[in-house]
Amino acid sequence: MIADLKLLLSFIDIVEVNKEIVLQALNSDFMDFEDALQNLSAVCHEEVKIIITRNIKDCRTSWLVIMTQEVYLISR
Repeated sequence: MIADLKLLLSFIDIVEVNKEIVLQALNSDFMDFEDALQNLSAVCHEEVKIIITRNIKDCRTSWLVIMTQEVYLISR
């Protein structure tokens, strides 16, 4: 498990979640708080253009492109 996480971290970055993002998520139109956190932390980092998720229906209000893993891999 730790080796898998290290491998994953070799090609992804983790964006910051701070108090402002948490407050924005609490006040957002997202039905799911965790989806709101994911979306708003991504939006605050302009280099993020896509959110990859298994649950695209909960991200309908996102300003970003939302894709499933399968759609992302096919589009590359």
